Amino acid sequence: MYKVFFNDSTIQLSAGSKKSSKNNIDQAIDCEDSGFVAKLISEIESGTKAIDFVIQNKEIDKLWDCFRSQFVELPAAGGLVQNGDGSLLFIRRLGVWDLPKGKIEKGETPENAAIREVEEECGVSGLKIIRQLDSTFHIYRSPYLKSLNNLVLKETKWFLMSCSEGQTLVPQMEENIEEVKWFALNEIEGAIANTYSSLREFLAKTIPAI
Repeated sequence: MYKVFFNDSTIQLSAGSKKSSKNNIDQAIDCEDSGFVAKLISEIESGTKAIDFVIQNKEIDKLWDCFRSQFVELPAAGGLVQNGDGSLLFIRRLGVWDLPKGKIEKGETPENAAIREVEEECGVSGLKIIRQLDSTFHIYRSPYLKSLNNLVLKETKWFLMSCSEGQTLVPQMEENIEEVKWFALNEIEGAIANTYSSLREFLAKTIPAI
């Protein structure tokens, strides 16, 4: 199963028959017909309410490949960083709390990219990867693509990391990062309440398991 976020809506690609919880549109799709992607995008962008789409086909891998073929893909990596007392590291960019992440450069492994991005955006060092976490997927329109179909599918590979304590946090201002902050688990709801829907779901699933 793959779940992709676009604006406030979601597109879930599934081999099963699980229903979504709200505004469900449930469709069986021919893997060879990529035209369904444009219809989904159009309906989301023209609508005024969030929609949860559930798209089904038993050949889920073919369905996913068909879906992906309609986008420019951007691989990214980031870190859910935890210190010795269990606090988690967040950045605030353009008024929204987020986790440090960024584009995977050519020839770079996701692990190295995740560490580099956390170091650059937060000013920390001595990071160690504990394990890989689930990826998140979201779609956006890029102003840097010249084609009319300037849709980007971004997969962010996440890694749970540890960080040595006592370091001064330095936000990367040139990347519009306004603040870097450790959140204790008993205050984490304050960050989750002001973050993106894809990250909110990721954190709700991930934090209890770390």
